[in-house]
Amino acid sequence: MKDEMKVRLAALLSADDPAVRRRAAEGLAESTGFAPIAALAAALRDENKGVRDAALRSMSQIGSDNVARAAVEYIADENITTRNLAAELLMKLKDHSVDALVPYLYDADQDVRKFAVDILGLIGNEDAINHIIILLDDQDENVVVSAAEALGNIRAKQAIPQLTHVFELHQYAQVPVAEALGKIGDQAAADFLLKHFSAMVANREADPLLLYAVIESLGLIGYDKAIPMLESNIQSVAGRLRYVLLHAIIRIAERCNHSLDSLKNYQSDLIDALHNDDTAVQISAVKVLSGIKGYEITAALLEVVAASEELDAVLIPALELRDDTFRAIVELLEQDKIKPTKEVVALLGRVSSRIDYQRIPKELLDEASNYLQRAVELVKHSWTDASEETRAAIVDTLSRLDGDHAVEFLAAITDDPDPWLRIHIIELLAPLEDRRIPDFIARFLNDDDQMVREVAASTLESKGYSQRIESSALGTAEIN
Repeated sequence: MKDEMKVRLAALLSADDPAVRRRAAEGLAESTGFAPIAALAAALRDENKGVRDAALRSMSQIGSDNVARAAVEYIADENITTRNLAAELLMKLKDHSVDALVPYLYDADQDVRKFAVDILGLIGNEDAINHIIILLDDQDENVVVSAAEALGNIRAKQAIPQLTHVFELHQYAQVPVAEALGKIGDQAAADFLLKHFSAMVANREADPLLLYAVIESLGLIGYDKAIPMLESNIQSVAGRLRYVLLHAIIRIAERCNHSLDSLKNYQSDLIDALHNDDTAVQISAVKVLSGIKGYEITAALLEVVAASEELDAVLIPALELRDDTFRAIVELLEQDKIKPTKEVVALLGRVSSRIDYQRIPKELLDEASNYLQRAVELVKHSWTDASEETRAAIVDTLSRLDGDHAVEFLAAITDDPDPWLRIHIIELLAPLEDRRIPDFIARFLNDDDQMVREVAASTLESKGYSQRIESSALGTAEIN
């Protein structure tokens, strides 16, 4: 076994063929002695990426304090690739790396100090807090900023006094300190941020980036006593800052179970916030707007459908519950204010399924019927330019809007000579539950193309129907 180890060590350190060095690195993954760990660490500098990656994997698998001690010296390597590999390994080793990294917080090279504190901040072990706090007094600005960020990532409450001192002392560190205080989330941090928020709002020359960071951090902390102060200053900020301020108030109110009714007075700002590039801000706007009735709100919400999956997860359920969503979709599609995306078409179908025609007043029935017809035409016309996913939504929505029209429309499409299109229609129809679907699919049992016939038969069988083809002269199928 020792001889085999020696062979692998020799191969890793001196073989000309990188494939041999790579296999040697992989073979040392079960070793725990200092020599193989040192050899693997040295392989992090290998010129071949495959060898370096194999060494990284093997050291990660060994995963011990000794591995961390062997790897840590490479965070001072001149080669950036080697430094990054060492950092990646140390982060994977997590708590094993803390004792090995701490001495490098006191290195003479500021870049090494910064790199070490960055890694410790991402590891998040509280044992390093007191050592990192010392770096808040470092002579290098980048080290100070990294120390503040690391203390925020570790959520070091005991560092709040030193962080607030740095905030007052160094303008360059104010934004990262504000962000760190937000992550720490203590009441003392909230009180400090709130005091500076009030002063900055009153100062027209205040740094908007810093004000943004303070507002974001207050929202992250969720300090309920901040709500009155934040609400009283909504009019004092404009544009993106106002959206962020509203977002912060909503986050705090939700966390503290406060009503959002007071924010309904900022309806126009919240509508504008729907088009913000921050999804979290958009979601907050939806949460307030969904509680306000009115066509204008519904239209505004529809205009941002399909902006992102995360937003749709909140937006679409809210739209499904609004009384005027169906009418708004139809009108906005006609006006080309929204596009017939998969999400919009599917929403139209789901909303139409909830219409209770028995309860519609007689004087509105004709109008409702008219919107239904217009919806059918809009969905049909969206087929040509639709993606495959959208076409599946079109088929489903047409069957919900008007099953007979859906069958007629699909029948016209399947007259196309391309058998693949007919197969595609069958595949789109397969998941649907409409009573007309089996009869429609059955017509393909006598298709000229064998593959179309086979797909139709297997689809009907999978849906639980047995079928028999009558005489080929009749060319019809009967579903039993």
